[in-house]
Amino acid sequence: MTDRLYLRHSTDKQTNARQLHALKPYIDAGAPLYEDPATSSRILSIHRKGFKQLLDEAAVGDTIRIADAARLFRSVADVLALRPVLARRGLHLRVQNGLLSGIDLAAEDSGTTMVVNVLASVLQFQRELISENTVEGVAAAAAAGKTLGRPSALSEEEAAEVVTAYREGAAVKALARQYGTSPKTIRRVLDDAKAREVP
Repeated sequence: MTDRLYLRHSTDKQTNARQLHALKPYIDAGAPLYEDPATSSRILSIHRKGFKQLLDEAAVGDTIRIADAARLFRSVADVLALRPVLARRGLHLRVQNGLLSGIDLAAEDSGTTMVVNVLASVLQFQRELISENTVEGVAAAAAAGKTLGRPSALSEEEAAEVVTAYREGAAVKALARQYGTSPKTIRRVLDDAKAREVP
């Protein structure tokens, strides 16, 4: 019987540091580790590349260990798809930390089924709430006249200088080096000013 560790984070800007810390005793013991980096929780766990590999390599009696439940599932639909697969394969599922750390989430008894379904509902609600808040925040910012997206790499004065220099014959790459930015940014400034359009 083998412990198999599963890690997932949603975007490239996130890391697995917290999960690695929670699972450190098993990592130190040499437990195999499976990852799904930059993978949305909207993709059901049984369709994720790393988790599918874990299932392919797992044997009856193995235990899947995760740092927290949201790493593996965040919706009722995911739980309903996942638990029968684990049961058929004779696998156990344990969360390393928190209130659920003492429960085998793959167990088929009625108490565990109720707890897992309630948990999945809470996680799904949390995900939908975050999504709603994001949409409302963007709408409020736009209504207040705030510029959305990342700030410009160049000030208005620098942008005007770039346009003038380009019209006088300066190359895009030379301007990018001069202003410490990317050629793509320079081209965007030029296009906003219609400086690259053929007369």
